[in-house]
Amino acid sequence: MFRIEEIGYMLLMVLIPLLWVMRILFQKRSQKLWTSLGNLVQLKRSASFDGSSELRKFIFLSTSFFLIIIALANPQFGQKREKVKSQNAEIFIALDVSQSMEASDIRPSRLARSKLLIKQLTENFAADKIGLISFAGDAYLQSPLTTDIATIQLLSEMLTPASMPSPGTSISSAIKMAMKSFPKKDGYHKLLILISDGEDHEGESLELAKQAAEEGISIVSIPIGTEEGAYVPNPPGAAEAFKRDKNGELIKTKPNRSLLQEISSAGGGGMLELEQGAQLFEELKKKMGNMMKKDLSYQSFNDYESYYQWPLFLALLLLILDGFFNYKKAL
Repeated sequence: MFRIEEIGYMLLMVLIPLLWVMRILFQKRSQKLWTSLGNLVQLKRSASFDGSSELRKFIFLSTSFFLIIIALANPQFGQKREKVKSQNAEIFIALDVSQSMEASDIRPSRLARSKLLIKQLTENFAADKIGLISFAGDAYLQSPLTTDIATIQLLSEMLTPASMPSPGTSISSAIKMAMKSFPKKDGYHKLLILISDGEDHEGESLELAKQAAEEGISIVSIPIGTEEGAYVPNPPGAAEAFKRDKNGELIKTKPNRSLLQEISSAGGGGMLELEQGAQLFEELKKKMGNMMKKDLSYQSFNDYESYYQWPLFLALLLLILDGFFNYKKAL
């Protein structure tokens, strides 16, 4: 493999043919001047003019200039490949903050229980980089990847459906945001933990989960809510306590476990249940351990070696030789 690190310096190459053109023009002008003064051959002899020495000097200088440009551009050869075992993971937690997450089939509410889960997750994976994404009708990056778990916990506590500009539920937007927010680098295992009741109003989540898996992002989903479900509460200040549909019927929300299972399967992760308690974190650690046993656990990186020293050495050598010939001529 070969590359030029500072390609902009190569633009200076246009000066070399310009120097040759200027030399030719200068020679023609000099010849006209010498001819106007008398016989050109006799005058050159009487002036001890050495055309070959002048040409050699110009070739040395222009070649040195060429080599210095190459050195400035810093040619880099080869590809030094090394295998590095990744010891850490990068984790994004995507929290559903839609209105249905205020349902109270899990006490005190789905959202409150999810925030407690985030606190427990950050404490169990404090050695890893963790980021936070909130989503409802759209997704928002609350925190990039960080080891500051206190910040993640504080930001998650502040999230409410009222803080989301777009109502609804779009799991696909959360996956898109995670794909955008993970750094494009090797050496880390990328994991998206999706905390949601699974009420997806967009329908693109499965395809995006497959795309995420292709980019090395595993998705683990954790459904929030019971099979019995609960009525969706209205925001504070509303006339009624619960939402109604167009027919005036109370809207009941149940977690869509089948969808979350499909998303996590497509994303190469799996689904965990909140009811597992402490076992949930052990299962998650096992899943991360399995991730590290896959090919992704050994990441290769490329390191280009610089060879600017060689053209710089040759340029200095030519300048020294030119000085040596001039010194020898003077003697």
